[in-house]
Amino acid sequence: MSGLGGFLAAGRAAAEELMEDACRIERVGESTASAAGVDTAPATVIYEGRCRVRPTARAVSTDPTGQAPTETWQYTVSVPVSVVGVRAYDVVEVAGSADPSLKGLRLRVRSVGRGTHITARRLGCVEVSR
Repeated sequence: MSGLGGFLAAGRAAAEELMEDACRIERVGESTASAAGVDTAPATVIYEGRCRVRPTARAVSTDPTGQAPTETWQYTVSVPVSVVGVRAYDVVEVAGSADPSLKGLRLRVRSVGRGTHITARRLGCVEVSR
């Protein structure tokens, strides 16, 4: 490749080299009511593989009683550009990382980066639970 295509391919390869974490992205199954109660369909795996997890911001809020402060962390999860089909409200679970505190972290996708010249698919996420 030459020209812009070559630069783009090199940028994407460099971005993937930084993806040293592993994650799984799932779409939670839909819930339906039945006579026996609420049934939830199994989650669908959208992607499983390399990623890069970076904290981006922290928002401080209070609990509903207004007494105890809680922290909500925001992250950017980068996956290869070839990963398609991720959408808001999907769940990212960090399966492995050089940072042991990230393993098991569950994040809810808020936004999905798209564009002609992107080097990685960047997912804006917020922490769900551990």
